[in-house]
Amino acid sequence: MRPLVQIGIHPVLKIRYPSRLSQIFLSSISQLVFQPNLSATLLIQPELDPSETSEMNATPIRHWVLLLLCACFCLSCQTMKSKMDLIYTGKVTGALSQQLVETYADSLKAPIAAKQSEEGTDWKILYATNRLQQKSPSDEIGYANEFGPEVAYGSSQVHISRKNQSDLKSKVIQTLWQGSPDPEGQVEISSLTPADEEPFFADLNLLLERAPQKDVLVFVHGFNVSFPSAVTRAAQIANDLPFNGPVVCYSWPSQGGVEKYLLDGQVASSSVEPMAHFLETLVNSVPPGTKINIMVHSMGNRVVMRALNRLPQHFETTKPFQNIILAAPDVGVSEFRTLAPSIIAQAHRVTLYSGSGDVALVASKAVNQERRAGDSREPLILEGIETIDVSAVDTSFMSHSYYGSNRAVLSDLFALIKQNSPADERNWLLHRDFAGQNYWAFDKEPPEIKKVRTTSL
Repeated sequence: MRPLVQIGIHPVLKIRYPSRLSQIFLSSISQLVFQPNLSATLLIQPELDPSETSEMNATPIRHWVLLLLCACFCLSCQTMKSKMDLIYTGKVTGALSQQLVETYADSLKAPIAAKQSEEGTDWKILYATNRLQQKSPSDEIGYANEFGPEVAYGSSQVHISRKNQSDLKSKVIQTLWQGSPDPEGQVEISSLTPADEEPFFADLNLLLERAPQKDVLVFVHGFNVSFPSAVTRAAQIANDLPFNGPVVCYSWPSQGGVEKYLLDGQVASSSVEPMAHFLETLVNSVPPGTKINIMVHSMGNRVVMRALNRLPQHFETTKPFQNIILAAPDVGVSEFRTLAPSIIAQAHRVTLYSGSGDVALVASKAVNQERRAGDSREPLILEGIETIDVSAVDTSFMSHSYYGSNRAVLSDLFALIKQNSPADERNWLLHRDFAGQNYWAFDKEPPEIKKVRTTSL
């Protein structure tokens, strides 16, 4: 139970502020106001029943002095709380539950790419793609599964409703295949606006100017994902993480359909050059010091990892990428080991998320005749990469989409991306050993972080 501060002034009068600061403050009051034999009336302990609270035996003057000091303390606490940007709810664990929430003032400020209303939240998701642009019969712009002649850019508006209107069958299917249903509701694209390369990056830089931590999240999807699904998935991740900087979705022309897995592998190989062009242009277009975070899933790792190995050599010296997050990579272990050194050299931190129950990667191993990097039954451990095994917290049927649907993994990603916390500081992770090498595994669920909007911020 979290410690509460309780003062024996009156059975109903309590100050409930669970922080080390309050303990020091009230201890000082005890020393200043009370005689030594009365200091025991100030209790700092787990919450007690009011009937167990001892009556304060002090002179009227001391009584009123203490009341005045407590009133000042309450006002100070309220002022402090009005400047805070979050609270913890749910399962709060370890050191995170003891830190002042002001630690998260920047990382949980209101997202600059989102607008909230009574109906839900509207996200501005920038996009880049090597898909071919197309128009529907109603003249609406979209992107097909075919290759485009060059990288196309634009921005989208994605609406996330407050209530999930899905029928029971849809919710059950989503729970079985992806984990618990999205608590925020349905997600749909409300508009797409194409842009040329230069205006696109100008728009991105305007958003970066407003970003509290000058960071950008680049999301790259995996196999069997359409363009609309990629964009809405990026919005869901930004919303649930939460991420308050600009968000860019890169969509390569996955063909869509489980039966087209082998074809998607060929498409991924052909998408490497466009991806390399996008990444190099991104690095050269944003202000120096911008924190570029790349999150890539499944077969998308083939596109991104190969593209990173084609970037200019000097990137290995300048390290332009803050985080490169490789989630459930559908990449052969031998190729992963070959591509990893250059990726490690270009990033401040590289993280590999893997799981032992990933059905998609088990199937991929059978098709490709090689173990996949995202399969943790035999953890892939390389110096310079933090390997995280999610098996203990991912109980979904397919165990492949945990990066965006599992609350525990999302919270871990928040600590990694927004708090810049290495694995050894995320105390819900256990240190494990495999064949004399070190990796990490979930021991318990990390805190669920919920935002609280305040008028003073």
